[in-house]
Amino acid sequence: MRGPFAFDLPAKSKRLTDKEYVNLVNRIRGNFISYVAVLDSTLTMIITDFFLRDKQEIALWAGTVLDDERVSFGTKSIWFSKIISNHPAFKTKIDKETRKKISDRLSKIRILRNEFAHNYAYNKQVMSRDVADRVITLYDFEEGITKPKKFKMSDIMDLIDDPWLPRHLEKVTVLCRKIRENDTY
Repeated sequence: MRGPFAFDLPAKSKRLTDKEYVNLVNRIRGNFISYVAVLDSTLTMIITDFFLRDKQEIALWAGTVLDDERVSFGTKSIWFSKIISNHPAFKTKIDKETRKKISDRLSKIRILRNEFAHNYAYNKQVMSRDVADRVITLYDFEEGITKPKKFKMSDIMDLIDDPWLPRHLEKVTVLCRKIRENDTY
């Protein structure tokens, strides 16, 4: 089953106009950022459930510790990775390879999300090679120099469309609730 942000890319054989290409780039970026927003909310819920037993404190927790101005998706993914790597219940219930794969996926998504959020795509002059190859070129400013970075559309769509990470985060959510209900862990 496909996720809500997944869609099929046009075949490489289909010639896109510059406008179609720009619209496709914007749709991919928007869908990816939306996908990450859902992951971000999921991580927030897991971390909150993990650390809070008294649900009355959720508002205080959300307004201080997990305040969006201070805690980014990247920070939450790092915290989450440390929790599942170090807590004994996660170590016994989720094998090391799966825990590492979850952490690696989140790291990959975090890096790409930062590229999309902090760099720009120059849409005034579309490169015909990017259109043909189905590549998104983002431009980053570092030390006064503009550096282009290329991302395959298919790689981004593969991340969005892969149900593996959301499925495992759901399993972790269930396990986290069991940990909190049963203090024996």
